Amino acid sequence: MNLYEDQFSEDHDFPRCEKPSKILVIASTGRCGSHMLGHALHQTGKFGFPLEYANGANLAEWKKRLGINNFREVITELQRRRTSPNGVFGIKIHYPQLARFGGFSEVMSLFPDAYYVLLSRKDVLGQAISLSIAGQAGVWIPGQKPVNDNPVYSFEHIDGCLRGGILNTASWRYVLSASGSNFIELNFDYVRRNLPNAIKSIANFMDVEIDPKDIPEQQVISKQSNNRNEDWRKRFISEFSKGTELIPINCNIDVIK
Repeated sequence: MNLYEDQFSEDHDFPRCEKPSKILVIASTGRCGSHMLGHALHQTGKFGFPLEYANGANLAEWKKRLGINNFREVITELQRRRTSPNGVFGIKIHYPQLARFGGFSEVMSLFPDAYYVLLSRKDVLGQAISLSIAGQAGVWIPGQKPVNDNPVYSFEHIDGCLRGGILNTASWRYVLSASGSNFIELNFDYVRRNLPNAIKSIANFMDVEIDPKDIPEQQVISKQSNNRNEDWRKRFISEFSKGTELIPINCNIDVIK
């Protein structure tokens, strides 16, 4: 996978801060619009720069650039660099990445009293198809160079992405609810169509003061879906409707600790 290189630029660093006063965690799953939301929040200058710092490939590059091998120390250093002047640090975490922290209890330890925004997507089949394409092409963000220009349709792969996406979103709801964490849930389509109001909702939720003129009216990340997505949707639904045998989902969630 080609890295999203711009994320490492020192141009995105804020004046050094020893410790954030508030932490925003975008609780996400693959292809739910978290990159779009993170960039929009970054544009306001009030939510740090919520990126996927715990992604394995990103983390390896951060370790190399910072000269730090310990995961928690990397996150601590990023908090010093990427906390906005109002004291807010932002990070997005896909559910499977909780294992990298050592489980959700360790996330709560590292980010005490964090504010969680659970970003979900109503069109879970569309999310699964997008995940299947992105996973094969290696293009997760506009501008990345593909490693495969010709993703191949696979019912089994889309089915796995669909099951995994539903399970991961449900798992986020479970750990956030069971832990008594402070969270709100936003839907991808609502955020995409009502970006200013979505940002205002997050600001109100976190009690963050924000000037309306600093809120972007339009998303800065371009849409990636195309005719291939719709063709794969029709093909998947057609194959499923022919009587695909359902396989029970394995609900053993190892990262909940």
